[in-house]
Amino acid sequence: MIVRKLNDVQEFPVTQLVYKGQSLSMEGVGIRWLTHKGIGEANYKHNFAIRYFTIQPHCIIPSHDHEYVEGVFILKGKIRAISGEEETVLEPNDLLYVPSWEAHYLENIGEEEAAFICCIDCLGDKGNCMPGVKTNKC
Repeated sequence: MIVRKLNDVQEFPVTQLVYKGQSLSMEGVGIRWLTHKGIGEANYKHNFAIRYFTIQPHCIIPSHDHEYVEGVFILKGKIRAISGEEETVLEPNDLLYVPSWEAHYLENIGEEEAAFICCIDCLGDKGNCMPGVKTNKC
């Protein structure tokens, strides 16, 4: 068994997103990799990774897509989400489930920090489930 406390996991700023060959600047977004390929032995299988994101007020994660699916569970704040052709406002205890290759965008439309858990599936060599490894294949 592995136990990790959120405050013991280092937060990294997310300052850019490379999508279709373009570098998109970002600010006010942080990520903590709660689980990933580098934690635990082979018996953990590493079929998914869990990440904790924060978005400061009026900051965004630009529209992008990728091969892996992701589930986004809102913990706090108010987030405008666009996924595919649909738009909605997410609040605490809401879940957004994004399939492979569907473009999606998140924006904190509230006046406080927003936070969510993002669970992704690990593909192939599971490189997309390792902090700092750029294998998004966007």
